[in-house]
Amino acid sequence: MQGDIDSIAKTVMQSPQGLKLITGLDRFNTALAGPAGRQVLALLAGPCADTLKSAAAAASNAPRDPGRVLLSAMLSSKEGASLVSKLIELMSQ
Repeated sequence: MQGDIDSIAKTVMQSPQGLKLITGLDRFNTALAGPAGRQVLALLAGPCADTLKSAAAAASNAPRDPGRVLLSAMLSSKEGASLVSKLIELMSQ
């Protein structure tokens, strides 16, 4: 089983999609290493964990527009709004 997983992983990483994944992860790691990224991680590890979990649950039960439901639920709390703000800052770098 492990050999199959390793084989699949090797195939994916040698494909053009794998290269995009690696490039994306490199950019993501760089963004998380900066001050805004560390703040996002601190928010996710602390006060936003429950807010994000509740928002995700609400979005998964939404019959339509789960993205809108998720964002609305996140923005309804101070912690969630702070996380969204930091994510926007992080993505604009």
